[in-house]
Amino acid sequence: MSHDYHGEGNIKVAFFLNLGFTVVETLGGLYTNTLAVLSDALHDLGDGLSLGLSWYFERLSKKERTESFSYGYQRFSLLGAVINAVIILMMQVRNCFSLNLRT
Repeated sequence: MSHDYHGEGNIKVAFFLNLGFTVVETLGGLYTNTLAVLSDALHDLGDGLSLGLSWYFERLSKKERTESFSYGYQRFSLLGAVINAVIILMMQVRNCFSLNLRT
């Protein structure tokens, strides 16, 4: 019993939408000289990088097996999720330390 997953197109659409919002927010933040809009644009850029990484590894996981990868590339999509989780965890640890320094 196999399960077909066609989520790659959704990730691609979300990536380009997020990238577009990032560009618009950056331009709007620079035009209005608003730090809140610029910080949201930076947040969107991080989301876009995460989506781009997921999209890349999802495409890579579709490759057939080779001599060096005898089981194929199917686990590369999981690697993308692990990398995203580690980045988020590192950012949260940094946030906790910066909050400790302020108090």
